[in-house]
Amino acid sequence: MAPISAQRSEPRRSKRLKSKMASDHELLQTKPDGSATCASTHCTTQRKNKMARIIAQSDVTLPDDVVIEILSWLLPKPFFRFKCVSKSWCALSSVAYDLNKHFQPTAHGLFYNTLPMEAGEVDYFSTNASSVGFVNFSAEASEVDNTFNISLDSDNLKVVDCCNGLLLVKGWDLGSGHDSDLYVYNPAIQNILAVWHIPPLKHLSRFYEAFSLAFDPCVQSQIHVVCFTGWCKEGVEYNYFQIFSFKTGKWKSTEKLGHGVRIITYVQGTFVEGRVHRLTTRKEILSIDPNRCSYQKTQTPHSHPSSHVYIGQSQGLLNFLTFDNNLKLSIWTLKSFHSQEWVLKHQLSRMNSVKNLVMHPGNNILFVASQHNRLTSVDLNTGKEEELCILPRGAALSHTSPGCIWVYMPYYL
Repeated sequence: MAPISAQRSEPRRSKRLKSKMASDHELLQTKPDGSATCASTHCTTQRKNKMARIIAQSDVTLPDDVVIEILSWLLPKPFFRFKCVSKSWCALSSVAYDLNKHFQPTAHGLFYNTLPMEAGEVDYFSTNASSVGFVNFSAEASEVDNTFNISLDSDNLKVVDCCNGLLLVKGWDLGSGHDSDLYVYNPAIQNILAVWHIPPLKHLSRFYEAFSLAFDPCVQSQIHVVCFTGWCKEGVEYNYFQIFSFKTGKWKSTEKLGHGVRIITYVQGTFVEGRVHRLTTRKEILSIDPNRCSYQKTQTPHSHPSSHVYIGQSQGLLNFLTFDNNLKLSIWTLKSFHSQEWVLKHQLSRMNSVKNLVMHPGNNILFVASQHNRLTSVDLNTGKEEELCILPRGAALSHTSPGCIWVYMPYYL
């Protein structure tokens, strides 16, 4: 019940809060450097959230070190709520953000697309119902919006790309022809950053279209989408890429690629060192700089023509992966874009038949989708495998069709 008079209720409210705070402060000890630490192993995050709420409602001024300590323990939602308590708490939140384990780069799960079934098989090229699936790695991932039902106004959805915590999602409605929309979406805070309408094809000469998302968390205002298209006119093939800037809301550039340079649409790209990287049908890596509207080609290590090839990034380095008919997986790392020197980092033998795979962005871990939709993680340092789950039959995982899986690491700002 709201107080009748703030002045009248203040003494009673302050006495009650101070009594409650006294019991809560028993859980804190002060280190020699002045910072606070938990004295009991049973002091849960929920209790810290409650204590932060009590302190925020009181008129007690706490030392900066104590405020930082409190904020550094909070879950994402309470953190952003309590940083708005005062200007001083907001100023200290940037320090607490770096110390808070909940904001450290941690994989919370995997996104994947699910497609309709036709005669017991996945229909990879259907334009009918499509949805997004999510594999949860962490209890904290329960706060991640993996259904999009609250935020995105489309009957059918599929993830097109994922980059540094943001998703590029394509949405369309049944009965709308080929009209669709692209959303740049942050599932951690359920926020739509941008929407772009994709008009239907005017003629059938455009035979492929693929998208990549470019987002650098250090430059939050710069979000780019790179669109790759192919055209055929009088028997001659033309390949282009276009760069769309969400800062300006306009296309920045349309560049023509060399003759026969076509990307592999069913192999997902990656974003490393400010560039979008995609594999071409010639097994070259096409690297697009969205700020300079330029590109370069990188030769990949030799691989057998029948090998399945992938690219990915781990710990800020570009990787090239091959999986051959002998069930051997080889992982190469690019030392320098300038020298184009590759180093063989890992080789794994007797791997199960691979449908799709993706690298962990922060650790030497590989996620593999194999036969019967088994999803496993492989420690590249030890070779140890761990089965995570069985994905549904409708999961789009084929290495020869446009189905991918994306490691999701949330971005909260």
